[in-house]
Amino acid sequence: MEIFTFSNEVVKLPPRRGFALRDAIIGAQPHGGTYLGKAVTQIDRKGDRLIVLTDEQSHDQVPAPKGRGYMVNVASYQHGVGHGPWTRVDGFSEAVIAWIAASEQTMH
Repeated sequence: MEIFTFSNEVVKLPPRRGFALRDAIIGAQPHGGTYLGKAVTQIDRKGDRLIVLTDEQSHDQVPAPKGRGYMVNVASYQHGVGHGPWTRVDGFSEAVIAWIAASEQTMH
């Protein structure tokens, strides 16, 4: 598993959990831009799933994921970028990760 943060740039984070992960995300770079399309293009290069936690606002076009793609909207916007080939989830809790795992089990 790899974790990245995106804003104007894409930054890979060191392995962290809990508050240490939160602190790594906040301190990784200045957060001002929202180039989700650029981030997906740079990150979606290996693996079979991409999970994006976002407010679904983007300054650029967001491409389809190469494998399974989950767009988890952590804001209350109704018209986001996670449509088409993305599985869209509104809201976040740890149950979202459990739901993704369970739904993928039923695919096999």
